Formats: sequence, C-alpha cells, structure tokens
Amino acid sequence: MSSFRRLATAVRGSKRYSRYAVGTIMLGTIMGPLDGSIANVAMPTIARFYHRGVDEAEWVLLAYMLVTASTLVLFGRIGDIYGHKRVYQVGFGIFGLGSLLCALSPSLEALIAMRVFQAIGAAMLVACTQALIVESVAPERRGRAIGLNGAAVAVGLTAGPILGGAIIALGDWRWIFAINVPISLLALLAASIVLKPTAPRREGFDPVGALLSIVGLFALSLALSRAHRWGWVSAATLGWIALSFFALSLFIFIERRVSAPTFDLTLFRSRIFAFSTVAAFCYFIAQSGIVFLVPLTAQLALHATPLQAGLLLVPLTALNVALAPTAGALSDRLPARYLSTAGAGLVAVGTLLLAHLPALPTTLEIVLALIATGIGTTIFSQPNNNAIMSSAPHERRGIAAGTLATARTTGQLLGVATAGAYYFAHSSGALADTFAPASGYFALLTFAMIGVAILSYVRE
Repeated sequence: MSSFRRLATAVRGSKRYSRYAVGTIMLGTIMGPLDGSIANVAMPTIARFYHRGVDEAEWVLLAYMLVTASTLVLFGRIGDIYGHKRVYQVGFGIFGLGSLLCALSPSLEALIAMRVFQAIGAAMLVACTQALIVESVAPERRGRAIGLNGAAVAVGLTAGPILGGAIIALGDWRWIFAINVPISLLALLAASIVLKPTAPRREGFDPVGALLSIVGLFALSLALSRAHRWGWVSAATLGWIALSFFALSLFIFIERRVSAPTFDLTLFRSRIFAFSTVAAFCYFIAQSGIVFLVPLTAQLALHATPLQAGLLLVPLTALNVALAPTAGALSDRLPARYLSTAGAGLVAVGTLLLAHLPALPTTLEIVLALIATGIGTTIFSQPNNNAIMSSAPHERRGIAAGTLATARTTGQLLGVATAGAYYFAHSSGALADTFAPASGYFALLTFAMIGVAILSYVRE
C-alpha cells in the first residue's frame, strides 16, 4: 500500500474524520460565492485594460452568475447518480483550469467565455457540498457542520469585494483569478485523501428535463439580473420571463412523467422541505438587497471609499463566522422551526432599523442595525438549511442541495435587481446623496422577513 493510500486510510478511519471532511468541503463552499463577488470591484479596471465600456465588462460577472444559477439542479442530480465526491473533484479541476484561463485571457470576449467555463466548475462544487456534509457527518452533529458551511458561504459573499479591492491595490487584477489555481490544487489533493468515495447509483438520466431546467433558470436569471437596465416591463425582460415560464412549465410537466427525473418533484410533498425552500429563497432576497444597498448608500451619503463601504459588511461576516457553529449545534437539539422563526424575526428587526436610519446616519448607527441583521441571519439560515437537507431522502440529497443552492442564487439575483430598481427610482433630487431612497426598500424587506418567520413556524 502506497504512502498516499495509507494516509487516506488513516484519515478516513480517524475519530476526527467528520472535522477533516467538513474542512475539505468548505474549500469548495467558500470558493463558489467568493469568486462570484471578488470581481465586482475590478470591473472598471478590467474595462480600462481591454479598452471597453463598463457595461461590456459587466458580463464578466453576469456570465458567472447566470451559468452557476442555471446548472445547480443538473449537477445536484449528476452527483446523486455518479457520486458527489467525483462531481466535486471534477468541479474543482474545471474551476482551477478556468481560473488560469481567465487570468491568461487575451481579450474581454475570451475572459467572458472562460468565466462561463469556470462557472461550470463552481456549480459542480456548490451543488455537492451540502450533500457531502450530510454523508460525512453523523446526524447528531450535522447541524453544527451545516452551520459552518453556511458561514463559509457568507464569508465568500461578503469578503469577495474586500479581497478583490486589496488585490487590485497591491498588484495586477489578473491575480483575482490566478489565486484560485493553487487553492484548487490543494483542494483536489485534500478531497482525494480525506473524502470517502460515494458509490454510483444505477439510475437513468433525463436529458430533456436537464435541458429545459437550464433554459428556464437561465432565462429567469438573465431577466432578473438585467431588468434594472432593460426596464421591468420592457419587451426584453418580459420576453425572457415568458421563455422561463414556458420552459419551467414544460419541465414540470415532463418531470412528473419520466421514470428518472432530473428534479424529483415529490420532494415538495414534504411540508418541511417546501416551506423551508421558499423561506430560504425569500431570505436570500433580503440578504443580497442589504449587501447591495448598504455599501452603495454609504458611498453616496457618507462619501465613503469603496473599501470603507465594503468594510461596513464586516459585522455580517464576523457574526456568521462566530455564531454559525453555535446556531448549527442548537439546531441539532432544538426544533428548527423555533430557531429559524427567531432568526427571521431578528433580521426583520435589523431591516426595520435600517429603514428608520436618518438621512445622514453615522457609521455606528449603520453597524448597530447590521449587528441585529447578522445575528438573525445566522440563527435563521443554519437551522433552515439543516431542515432542508434532513428532510430529503438519502438518494435525493444531491437534488436537495442543488435546490437549496438554486434558491440562494436566484434569490440573490432578485434581491440585487429589485434593490437597484427601487433605489434608482427613488434617488432623484435632494434625496440622491442620502440614505432616504433605500429606506422604503428596507421597509419592504421587513415585511418579507415577517413572512419568512411565519413560513418557518408553520412548516412543521
């Protein structure tokens, strides 16, 4: 037996195996959302480098988000069939190679194409992480592990712009992508040693359903991400929404009649799974709306620099890291309905505080509102994620993980789109350089989170 196999056998047989596995899986968890947000601050730099407009460079972000959001369910299903570890490893390989090709892209068009390739790998990672955790951790410790995984998502989303800004300030923007290459190699090695293989299942595959799910989710994501520019009632927005409705309706019709569906609709017969998924979708709308609007209004109202505005989100990241393990552990002992209801209620308190900020608030007033929001997001999301994954049958956990990830990405797209549309519609005249235009949107999020609290309570 080689030294590599002996090491793998020792790690997989260790009493601390679940800790090693969760640490390995979290590398994939954090890289997907991190790379989705790290390039945000680089758009002007990339546009200048290629002598193009920022509107054109924005497709570097959109291509990544659209492909990731539209393929998560597909890769969750593929993970159920061929093994989640195998899909996870292939995903990291594609992600690392795509990152290298992004860094070497000779033109903007090539960079956008390589971001599509990179996003395929990211979707494979994200679609399998929750399922791998459920397979690697005993039920009595699963909540804590899912809590840590959720914290990694939050860290990736909020730390991306800060890290991207630091890289641009210190060196070449290409390192935003090149830095992923050694991380991917390390993650591939760790996954090969640590994670136990998952036996493939002899199940069929539905290519028509897979294609329809990609078309439907892509069309919906594109409409949500561009509606603020095209107009919510423009022909382009309504056309893509109509295509999405048609494709997803046909997808549901077919999935109910094939023997091996891409997406098992019977999962939604579970009240816990259905209500928890809808609650997660609404929660991510609120989360992304906050993450989008707070830095934007801080720059306009407080004249903060992009880095200073991004640092305002540190309370959200820090609280997720600090409280996620505790919230997850509590979900192993207490009913998720009570924890998620309390968490959603706290987020509602936070958004209400944001809605009542003065026109020119102090940094302390903003941070206090975000502390309430950060505590609430941690208490809500980890037990809710645990409820979704625990309510799914073992052989459908990949689909459940893909569904949760899709709810997150589409919710985030809708949150950014609606927040931007509302803000710019109310930011004219004397109110343009104040927090006032965002107040109404935060008030709407308060009502949305009250609805999430109700859903969380009545799901069991």
